Amino acid sequence: MKTTLLSLLTLTLLSSTIITTNLNAEQKQSKPFLIQGQLPHLTGMVKILWDDEDLALNDAQKSKLLKIRKNTMTNTKALSKQINELEAEIVKASNEGSEPKLLKEKVHTLALLRAEATMVHLNCIYDTRKILTKEQLSILE
Repeated sequence: MKTTLLSLLTLTLLSSTIITTNLNAEQKQSKPFLIQGQLPHLTGMVKILWDDEDLALNDAQKSKLLKIRKNTMTNTKALSKQINELEAEIVKASNEGSEPKLLKEKVHTLALLRAEATMVHLNCIYDTRKILTKEQLSILE
């Protein structure tokens, strides 16, 4: 009897762990941008090579790049929060059987937020490229 009970308890615990893991994997937040995986994340690459001798960033460049990164990260994080919350609302409403026409305004708002996040990303790329020399850009790209 103890063996059967222990086996059932183990099976239940294992099953709930697997289900929870799968649910957490499905809830992973996507990037907030409209264009996924096709635009470079230059500030991330710059951050990795910040003190690299070949990249050779000077102090003025570092100061400007820090401002760009801070602005980009601040705006992207704020938009990501709004996007994730709105996306969750839309998904929940859809799963509860809400009519698509009732979700149209929220979907439109979601698209505008993702477009805004994409523009933040594009501005970051543009501004970063203006600061770096052709040689420095060739190292990053």
